[in-house]
Amino acid sequence: MAELVWDEGMSVGIDSLDNDHKQLITILAQLMSAKNDKLEKDGIDSIFEQLEYYCQSHFAKEEALLAKIDYQQLADHKKSHQIFIKKIPVLKQQWFDDVSEQEVVKEQIILFLQQWLIKHILEEDLDYVPAIHCHQEFSRYKKNKDAKHRWLRFFSVKLSQHLILSHRVLITTLLPVATVLILCLFILKEHNQRYQNISMVLGLNVVIEEVNELSHSLQAERGLSIGYTSSNYKNFIDQLSERRKITDEKVKGFLWLLEQSGSAKVKNNLSEYMITIQKSVTNLTRHRMNLDQKTVIFEDTYYAYTQLIDQLLSISDSLIHIEISSSYANDISAINALLRYKEFMGQIRAMGMKMIENNQENIYSNSNMSLLLGQQTNTLRIFSNAANKAQLLSCGEYCNAITQHKQLELSYLKTMLPTDKSARAASWFKVMSVKVDNLNAILDKLINEFDKKIFTKSVALKAEGYLMIFALSLFLLAAIFFALVLNYSIISPVRKLTYALNDMSAGQNNIHFKRIANNDEIGSMQLAFEKMRRKLLQGDVYKATVSQQQQEIKYRKSQQDHFQQLALTDALTGAVNRHHFNEVLDQEIANVNNHGSPLSIMLLDIDHFKVVNDSYGHGVGDEVLVLFYQTCLEAVRSSDVVARIGGEEFVIVMPNTELVNARKFAERLREKIAKLEINIAEKQMSVTVSIGVSQWKSDSFINAETFVAHADKSLYQAKNSGRNKVVVA
Repeated sequence: MAELVWDEGMSVGIDSLDNDHKQLITILAQLMSAKNDKLEKDGIDSIFEQLEYYCQSHFAKEEALLAKIDYQQLADHKKSHQIFIKKIPVLKQQWFDDVSEQEVVKEQIILFLQQWLIKHILEEDLDYVPAIHCHQEFSRYKKNKDAKHRWLRFFSVKLSQHLILSHRVLITTLLPVATVLILCLFILKEHNQRYQNISMVLGLNVVIEEVNELSHSLQAERGLSIGYTSSNYKNFIDQLSERRKITDEKVKGFLWLLEQSGSAKVKNNLSEYMITIQKSVTNLTRHRMNLDQKTVIFEDTYYAYTQLIDQLLSISDSLIHIEISSSYANDISAINALLRYKEFMGQIRAMGMKMIENNQENIYSNSNMSLLLGQQTNTLRIFSNAANKAQLLSCGEYCNAITQHKQLELSYLKTMLPTDKSARAASWFKVMSVKVDNLNAILDKLINEFDKKIFTKSVALKAEGYLMIFALSLFLLAAIFFALVLNYSIISPVRKLTYALNDMSAGQNNIHFKRIANNDEIGSMQLAFEKMRRKLLQGDVYKATVSQQQQEIKYRKSQQDHFQQLALTDALTGAVNRHHFNEVLDQEIANVNNHGSPLSIMLLDIDHFKVVNDSYGHGVGDEVLVLFYQTCLEAVRSSDVVARIGGEEFVIVMPNTELVNARKFAERLREKIAKLEINIAEKQMSVTVSIGVSQWKSDSFINAETFVAHADKSLYQAKNSGRNKVVVA
């Protein structure tokens, strides 16, 4: 038997446990040497005592470690230890008990101890060693980090309990992406709001263009209506009628524009405004009827037109409250101020015609006119503060308050020179209409420029929005792709390692990684797996060696049993041979003498067996002998012994059998043999047997030879009296 020696592949990585294992291997080596050297009983006792002592010490050390780490299989481990400790005295007793097969028993004991130690080291200990290492590492980590990141550790444990590794990796990679995405969505929302505001300004600016045209026509109609009432309904009738037609067309177009506005926000913004305008237009229609019926005065006419114009111009105020950039807000403020400035100019025109009717020589002699000039000056100041250089250049001298006031004063003085009031009113209306028309042209230019500016900005914002959405989509796709790749780069090696470990646990040690990952944690895991695989291969090689040794022992034992069987049995029939028959008969006679139980034997001789050999050959004779033995063996009890003591002569030893019962059995056996049909060369033959029966009597027989000789005499009588008979001595 090969001696078990320590190998580094058997190391569990804990020095104290490895030292215990080495000591146990040394004790087994001493036991094997003791078997070969035929050591005395005291020496064997000492070896078994050492084995029991070191096992108890080793087991106590293991159990203490396992209890410290709260090992789940500790109870099973303790049970295994207790079973082995109880087994040691039994093995020791077996070492000395069986004297006849002592060498075989000793080899079996040593082999059992070697197999147990290998299983203990490579299976039981390696099962709990990773748990000990993990506990040691965790204890070291906890000792170093106990005061730090306590809440971080707490939440990480909770998170790992509810989310698998792949989900945690995916969340780790997608969480920043989600944060950036939310931020981008806010940016997109803000950008979209800017675009909506610009779109609303663009929609309202179209309305303002129509407001400017409609208010300009209403301002002209107001001036003509004032002149018409001031001249006692004589002058301006034709011009007023023509202007009313233009105004009506402008009103229809304006109301249609409000109805057809494509923007819901513009409609919502102008909803109340539209109702007010419609009411004012209705009021204006009623005022016209009263004017034609000559039932109104200057103040009514002035108020009716001024109220409607103010309501129209109020739409520009809504643009100021929209959240847009300061430059656009300044443009809107400038346009709004110029609209008001033009309206004040129209009111001055209407107020001047009333002053001419009243023969007021100085334009500043009327308090209402002075108030209008002051409001006009304030509006020009607002325009100057809000307008840019291009807008100031476009407005020119019309936006200079001092120049305009001087020109107004001069124009009014020139108008008052003629004596005819109608000529004065017509001249004043003409001069002021030129100013209002010029201001209207300037306003149209500014509004158109602002419209182009807003439209360009709207297109740019729309393009920027699409570009942002496209860039965000690309970023999102790239981030998701990167997250999936990162997740796969972590989870895939871990899964492969898991599959490899599962296959290894199923006994497949030929699986290895073709390529080790980078120098990171996963690479370290793969290297650790490869080391473990090689260690297990070393263990498998050793197990194969032990298994080969076991097979060798079994073969030697079977060979020994085979040769022993050959020494005790007849080679042809398998019956007990003569030598072993003598031993069996001596043993049975001794039992009879000690216990007094009966013993009978019968000698059997096949009749005319020489004729069978001569007639059919010795091969057929051998077949007859085998068949004869098998027939006897089937007939006897399990305690009986069938032996072949000569060529065709057999003997059956029957313990616990009286002579009368032996005779009855002999008769049954004789009849059974006589009925046998033996097929030889397509012919049938039969044989008979002569039997002599005798019972042991201690006072008649000296030994086994005399006992057999007595039965042989009965057999001789059976043959001489005609054969195929049973004769009892």
